[in-house]
Amino acid sequence: MTNGTHNGNPKILSRREREKLQRRNSIIAAAEKRFFERGFDGVSMDDVAKDLELSKPALYRYFRNKESLYIAVVLRGMLILRDTFKEAVAQKQTGVDKVSAYLRALYFSFVREHSNYYRLLNVARERRFMDLFAKHEVDDADKFGTLALESLTLLADAIQLGAEDGTLRADLPPLQTAIFLVVAAEAAVNIGPEYQGLLHTMGLSKEEYLQHSIDLLLKAVAVNA
Repeated sequence: MTNGTHNGNPKILSRREREKLQRRNSIIAAAEKRFFERGFDGVSMDDVAKDLELSKPALYRYFRNKESLYIAVVLRGMLILRDTFKEAVAQKQTGVDKVSAYLRALYFSFVREHSNYYRLLNVARERRFMDLFAKHEVDDADKFGTLALESLTLLADAIQLGAEDGTLRADLPPLQTAIFLVVAAEAAVNIGPEYQGLLHTMGLSKEEYLQHSIDLLLKAVAVNA
């Protein structure tokens, strides 16, 4: 097993390092199961320690607080999300098609198939976590930010391409527009139960509503839409 590089060559982990990494991954896996079932507020470090038959001091040697352990689980989902977006845009050629694929992948390839991760990710974006990130009180906060930016940059690059190939408006700042599209798309994904009930009375599914919402967003940025 390798991890990291040095002068371009893979770093070979020692047996002790491998065992530590395996233990860390087993802790994350146990915590993931708990968080999926009960959410952030419903899980304690005691719960995870008991599941692993591990002492709390030993657990805290790997994660300094519950928030850090939670983010370690969330990062797994963020990797899946970034790779989902990357695969979606890679399959298309024009800017507008890449943007369309990206927005549709959010729900149809991630939220629907990895709903537990999406739910945890939404909690990690709350103010309480953002405040802890700012105070450097959560491990791997930098990785959280890096993955979020990598995902957003995929969309911004597609918008830039669209401006260059003539399929998207050229007057739109790519990164700002990407943020707007993601915020709007997630608002549609997170539609409240009262509106879902209204859609049901109209004979419309959530999927149909989301397709319509994405079409509206594309019309806002596409040329001759």
